[in-house]
Amino acid sequence: MQTMTITIDKAQVLHEVAKATAYTGVKMMGDDPTAYDRISTTDEDREILERYWVEACSLATDTLKPWLSSVEPQPIHHGVDIQTDYEVTLALSDRYDSNLTDAVQSALLSFFVATILSKWYRLTNKGETEAYANEATALLQSVEDKLYYKKAPTYNA
Repeated sequence: MQTMTITIDKAQVLHEVAKATAYTGVKMMGDDPTAYDRISTTDEDREILERYWVEACSLATDTLKPWLSSVEPQPIHHGVDIQTDYEVTLALSDRYDSNLTDAVQSALLSFFVATILSKWYRLTNKGETEAYANEATALLQSVEDKLYYKKAPTYNA
């Protein structure tokens, strides 16, 4: 049995969400002059984003249950704790292909960003919601597929 610890940096996720929402808002300003103010996240929105973060953690943990060894608790804070990263340790088969570890980490990080964006866009930009929700689902499925993948056994002659 081998173990893998994955840490998803909450500050990095929220930074990516802020960049994506700002970009979307700017791109839509030609058709809607209020788009940037309506769509982009601000520090005042962090409490709502905190809730979405906790929901994303819960979804990730549910998917990772077959391998779960430990997980950092993610209580809903009254306010925002930017230091509460998502850290999970997984117990994997000895045949798990460790070459996939970076891809698992990257897909899980992207899942968090896409999930939070899909929930945010339900409030601010409904046209983007479904695409990000579908992307989040596909990313989480790709994490699961990578974790289930097993290297071919090697035989010593």
